[in-house]
Amino acid sequence: MSYVGDTKKHLKSGAYPLMSTKLKGMTSLEIAIILAIVLIIAVAVGWYLYTTFVASTATQGRLAISNAEYLVDYGQLRLFISNPGPQNITVKVAVLNGMQCTEAPRTYRVGQSDWYIVSCSLSNPVRGTMVSGYVVTTAGTTFPFNAIVR
Repeated sequence: MSYVGDTKKHLKSGAYPLMSTKLKGMTSLEIAIILAIVLIIAVAVGWYLYTTFVASTATQGRLAISNAEYLVDYGQLRLFISNPGPQNITVKVAVLNGMQCTEAPRTYRVGQSDWYIVSCSLSNPVRGTMVSGYVVTTAGTTFPFNAIVR
């Protein structure tokens, strides 16, 4: 049987040609649209993964504030600060209950633990209560703490 000639004649006679006259494939415009959508999704996922992993592997200093107290009689904020690493950190200023204490920059080397004592003035402090605060480093990062009023 030969498939050369009129395709409609072969379809009517029950013979199926190797290629139908109506193709059921996608046009180049449909392929381009699907490809564009896939590329947009791939770029979005790649950007998300890049920013997530770069942020998690960046070396940022850390501080541990294990003891915080405000001494009413002296008007002092005393913080016991430890630097677990991975780099040296300079504490620029402490903020207690929304009020900035005297600026006293101090650098903590990796593995160093020591007191950070600054003068603060709180209005009407009540002994035995807690006040919140944070220290600011020269890099601009903040580390929160809760200080007990003594």
